[in-house]
Amino acid sequence: MKNGNKRKIPVILTPEEVNNLIKQPNKNVPTGLRNKAILSLLWDSGARVGDILNLKPGNISITKREAFFENGKYGVDRWVGFSEYTADLLDRYKKARPKGEYLFCTLSNELKDKDTKKRDTRPGNKLDRVYLYNMIRRYAKRAGINKRVGLHTIRHSFATDYLKRTKNLATLQKILGHKSIKTTSVYLHYDKTDVIEGLNQYWGKRDKTKEEKTLDKIAVLEDQLRAIKEQMTLSGKL
Repeated sequence: MKNGNKRKIPVILTPEEVNNLIKQPNKNVPTGLRNKAILSLLWDSGARVGDILNLKPGNISITKREAFFENGKYGVDRWVGFSEYTADLLDRYKKARPKGEYLFCTLSNELKDKDTKKRDTRPGNKLDRVYLYNMIRRYAKRAGINKRVGLHTIRHSFATDYLKRTKNLATLQKILGHKSIKTTSVYLHYDKTDVIEGLNQYWGKRDKTKEEKTLDKIAVLEDQLRAIKEQMTLSGKL
């Protein structure tokens, strides 16, 4: 019987894979600098692609390392922070970008993606989702990541890693801009590390031979005897 509420587990990248992905754009050319800043901001903040596309220059403070995502999904506004590394990329990019309504915009040397329909690539125009999708996929392939990376893969990877390291579901809900904590709680099921480690420990204990179990008991008794001797030596009774 099919479960209509069943949620498919998304593709999750390891921190090493994400960092390798971010290394791919060449920050010494304008488009590479912009794309690296986008990827780094996604990884720092768990932003949606829509948050990135709609981010305006006035809604980001590089000195405070904060960005304001205005009128996001479900109409939620929220502040997020970002690292010094991302701040440096954004600072360099803001100085090089053309004037435009949106922070991440088309540049003077922008090329049309061969996989997309014709689009206006004049400097200062808003980027589109198709461009970002193709950009992320291109860098993932170059990084040797053999997973089906999508628009929100970095967001899902950030959320899974954040929860694994902090165990703070309530704060993650605010960072991601979820209206309900139930939505955020799905990330509890995406990290399988504790499951695998737990099973390995279980199998190790379960499958030990009688001889190995006896040796373990002897080792415990030896440790206890050693501790008793040390206590008696300290008290002058030995």
